[in-house]
Amino acid sequence: MQLFLDPDTPVIDRTALDVIAEVFSSSDPDALLDLLETFLTESAKQIEEMHSAFLTGDWATLHRMAHSLKSSSATFGATRLAQVSAALELAAKEPVFDERHLDLIGQVRHEHLMACEGLRLELARLTGA
Repeated sequence: MQLFLDPDTPVIDRTALDVIAEVFSSSDPDALLDLLETFLTESAKQIEEMHSAFLTGDWATLHRMAHSLKSSSATFGATRLAQVSAALELAAKEPVFDERHLDLIGQVRHEHLMACEGLRLELARLTGA
């Protein structure tokens, strides 16, 4: 199962991050940094949980993890990761989930790596580092 992403879709949508940064900048400037660090750590754990859920046939967990990753990715502007997570979330609802769908997990892994790299760059930009 191959998912084709729009090549014009950014890995990271700066607008989403700038909105969050604006919300936190006056009340707690370090909050965004903490939230980003938490996303980077927790999303990596979610990727591993999704892969384990696939291997054990735990579609409910796979669905829940993909849904959670989709939502948190969208919040931080990781648009492509949110899109492939949404596709995996839908696939996990299918009655037959086979090796073809493992490709989706691979795509989620790839987009996760790209998103984390982009978010680390944005983190540096936001902190002036």
